[in-house]
Amino acid sequence: MSVDWLKRAEPFFQRADELAAHEPVISYYCRLHGVSLLGKGHQAHSLSSDGTSRLVAELTKTEEQKTTLDLSHAQETVEAFALRVFDAADLKDKNGLTDAASKRQYYVAGQFLDACAQFYDGQLPPDLAEKSKYAKFRCMQIHDCLRRGVSPVPEAPAA
Repeated sequence: MSVDWLKRAEPFFQRADELAAHEPVISYYCRLHGVSLLGKGHQAHSLSSDGTSRLVAELTKTEEQKTTLDLSHAQETVEAFALRVFDAADLKDKNGLTDAASKRQYYVAGQFLDACAQFYDGQLPPDLAEKSKYAKFRCMQIHDCLRRGVSPVPEAPAA
């Protein structure tokens, strides 16, 4: 089964575009993560011509963006942002306020956490990896519940 590198990278470019105006450092690292994914596809000689064109375009944007940013505290900034998004989704979920928007919150939280991998040579540390995995699991679980017409609110633990 071949990997569609462009499809894997696209959500990170979307997040980068969404955040460019008000969270430029987060935007830069989302875009850089997407570029990294396309770069892996290029190295594996499995990137489509559209993917190669997109790689060049996004790499250019990334280089332009980099010249305007102070990245001296980037790791702390990106991780704190990713954890805030995750914690907000998780708190809403644990308070029984889970809805269709919660699915998206968990989805983007997982993406922001995944983007943190670039600070760890591509491999998230166990605590962030666990949160990323849980965010994706919960996103899919909420999606399935909504599709089936079942409440996505997690059951309260027995006292």
